[in-house]
Amino acid sequence: MKMVKVIGSVTSTIKDDSLKGVKLLFVQMVNIDLTERNDFYIAIDTVGLGEGELGLIATGSTAKRTDITKDRNIDAAIVAKVERIDLENINHIV
Repeated sequence: MKMVKVIGSVTSTIKDDSLKGVKLLFVQMVNIDLTERNDFYIAIDTVGLGEGELGLIATGSTAKRTDITKDRNIDAAIVAKVERIDLENINHIV
């Protein structure tokens, strides 16, 4: 999984039938210290995140394994909301 920050939403009126009825969010990957990376995804939201919130995304075929994303043409799904990160020695990680 990858940690991301929601930076916006995507509206698409013309799309594959498998994408109808799902919320698409524009997300940006973040580092362990929460600084933004130059890496972006459009992901189906399965947990109800809003702009500015942190989440975890699954990508590739794993993204299609939730109840909401099964049988949909997707490559990324937000599968968890990040509420807190606990690290003892962040200096050794960064």
